[in-house]
Amino acid sequence: MRLPHRPSLALLTLAAAAAAPTSTLARPAEALQPRAIARVGEPSGTTANIEALRRDGRSKGAARRFEEAIRDYERLLTLVPGDVDALAHLAQLQAWTGNYDKAIVLYREAIARQPLDLGLESDLADVLTWANRPEEAERLYEQVLTRDGHHHEALKGLARARLLRGDAASAAAVIDRALELYPKDVDLHGERARMLSQKGQLDGAIQALKRAVQLAPTDADVLRNLAETYQQKRDWPNAQETWLRVAQLVPDAPESHVALGRVYLALGKFSLAREHAALALRMSPTGAAANQLMTELDREAKLAPVRTATDWFELLAYVALVPATLLVARRSRRSLRRQRAAWTFAMYVVPGFLVLGMLAHSVKGMPWGWFDARVFGAVSDMVLFLGLGVAFVAALRLEPRVREFEGEVVLAVGAHPDDIELGCGGLLLKLKASGARVHGLTLTCGEKGTDRHGQREVETRKAAEFLGLDGHWVLDFPDTGLQERIPVLKEVIESKIKELGATMVLTHTDVDVHGDHRAVFAATREAARSVPTVLCYEDVSTTDQFTPNFYVDITHYIDDHLRACAFHRTQDHRAYMDPQVIQGRAAHRGMQIGVHFAMAFRTLNMVR
Repeated sequence: MRLPHRPSLALLTLAAAAAAPTSTLARPAEALQPRAIARVGEPSGTTANIEALRRDGRSKGAARRFEEAIRDYERLLTLVPGDVDALAHLAQLQAWTGNYDKAIVLYREAIARQPLDLGLESDLADVLTWANRPEEAERLYEQVLTRDGHHHEALKGLARARLLRGDAASAAAVIDRALELYPKDVDLHGERARMLSQKGQLDGAIQALKRAVQLAPTDADVLRNLAETYQQKRDWPNAQETWLRVAQLVPDAPESHVALGRVYLALGKFSLAREHAALALRMSPTGAAANQLMTELDREAKLAPVRTATDWFELLAYVALVPATLLVARRSRRSLRRQRAAWTFAMYVVPGFLVLGMLAHSVKGMPWGWFDARVFGAVSDMVLFLGLGVAFVAALRLEPRVREFEGEVVLAVGAHPDDIELGCGGLLLKLKASGARVHGLTLTCGEKGTDRHGQREVETRKAAEFLGLDGHWVLDFPDTGLQERIPVLKEVIESKIKELGATMVLTHTDVDVHGDHRAVFAATREAARSVPTVLCYEDVSTTDQFTPNFYVDITHYIDDHLRACAFHRTQDHRAYMDPQVIQGRAAHRGMQIGVHFAMAFRTLNMVR
């Protein structure tokens, strides 16, 4: 037995989830003729009157004049007490009018008189389902299917009862079995859609309903369920198209126009939304849904100028934030590079979402089903706020930047590529961050340290760029031959000091195994005699006679110090280039002054 209104997919899903005692299924639009039931016999009363009452009851039921049809069947039962056909028709009418208890009593009386009629038991199970008694209905459906495993209505009813009970898995098995037997049953495809919707699989529900529409293209209820599912998915363009088809099939139904108005409101088409809301009000002036929609449209009309101004302001903010974010990330690149995840987030994720945010504003009004502006906006806001939080925490963790070396000019001198990085890379980073202008001078190309011609020069230039040096020069004095050229070295270094106006010079120490290092120290000592501050750094070949008297805390720069040294890949085979060795030496010096990492120097001149 079918109900007089096919249920709305969305409402049925909510009803099943809530499992409220008052939940009932709605009824199909057309009142179908009940199936014929064999009559056992007819007692007293004229046969003509009995048949006339039967015809009247059926025709009034088909015309949805249920109360009159009920009276006709009640009169018929006074003439033919216990007539199974009349009992079944009367039970069906009582169920359609919501009198489930009466319908159940009448069906049970009919079944008692005709116990082999499986259709009566299936119809009774339908009513039990509508009365929100799915467990009893399920047992009755299973009894019917035990005797007839292909019973069409019992299969559909069993699936419906299990869905209402919340057992989607077993309902799916019943629906699959029923569809194998009756693949063109529109209701079964609707039940599959309900099941998938209840599981949150809206795409699958839409496909099931599309199949139902193919089977019954003029069934307004199926189209209505499809339109509501599109709305659940926020697929507004397809919802609009489907509701228009419903409105064409049922032009006098205000609900379709209210739904269309809400779809147009979601799409930002306020004039069309108002047009359909007004049409629904003309059809039903007291309709609560239409009046509510019109109230929302009036409120939107008042807020429209504010929303437009806000949208423009937000778009301009996105446009301004893109270069600002990139600039801040670039200026903070040294601290960000210490953590690869923070660097990726600041340089790519946040700017990427800013650009996508601008695109989202540009296409906000586009009818694209795959793009949900609200979801994207929520994700975008989350990413941007997270970015601000990361930036704030990173700023708090940064070493306070005291511009104590503002105006200072620093020249770091090294004999070979990698000497400056190993001996004073961390200090150069700190000086640069404190406002000094920092330069580097490498006197040889280090050609004896590799068989790859020119590669060491490339490596030292990359390291200098990473350190952020304001200038860097690599000269071509012979590697391991600097001791014979100290006078020339002195002239070159002195010329560079005068050219730059250097106020601080960093160089090798005299207690060093390497002859080139000692030669550079001797040349620098003479060339920098008038420089206020001259510091000697320790290198990998510095002996234990090196006695530092000046330490610099490089805890906040140790990661970049290690990265600067790592650019010299041609020297990876040397033990002293191992990052753990470099970090261990910095940790040892740090322990001497009570910090995590430090670099040690010996002063030749020291003016603060």
